[in-house]
Amino acid sequence: MATGDSPKRESKGPRINVIRSLADVIRDAEQNEREARKHLARAERLVEELYAIERWIAQNRGADRRPWRGHRMTVPAGTGPVAHNLAIEQLGDGTTAATINGGKRITLPPALAALLETLAADDGASPDELVAWKSFERIREVLEKRLLRKYSRHAVSQLLWRLRGALNSGGSDRGLVESTTAGARLRYTRRAVAGPPCAAQL
Repeated sequence: MATGDSPKRESKGPRINVIRSLADVIRDAEQNEREARKHLARAERLVEELYAIERWIAQNRGADRRPWRGHRMTVPAGTGPVAHNLAIEQLGDGTTAATINGGKRITLPPALAALLETLAADDGASPDELVAWKSFERIREVLEKRLLRKYSRHAVSQLLWRLRGALNSGGSDRGLVESTTAGARLRYTRRAVAGPPCAAQL
């Protein structure tokens, strides 16, 4: 270094507190998730209320009348889509494939597969030729036993919503998943599921 030269200082950009910034992002993401869950819960309650209204109108108008505005009724009392055949196959990647009435194969993650098997289980008394209703408490208990994690009533409602969407995307009627404020079931004829044991048998 030449005499009289002073050492050059490296220019530095603005200092960033990475830990604090990450904490802020996590907090914002958690807040967004909470808001999304609230919206989803409201949507689920609205759908259940609309189904109840639809069933009441179907009973009072007669099942042979065409629904208003061309909308296809999904779960009117005593009528609606029915799964006569349900095949469930475990895949090597941890997912499950389900085929309803010989249609398109639907790939489900573990939680939705466990829910489908639970709703389709032929256990308990039923008011019709379809499998019995399962209370939300029963569904929650089976899911916790199968998946080794806790499930709230709200979490079960979210899974029901997701399962309806999965069935719909696979070409099946989302009304196959029937629910009330007390419980839910698959509109499936009373017979054993083809494939692994039903959740209720485990």
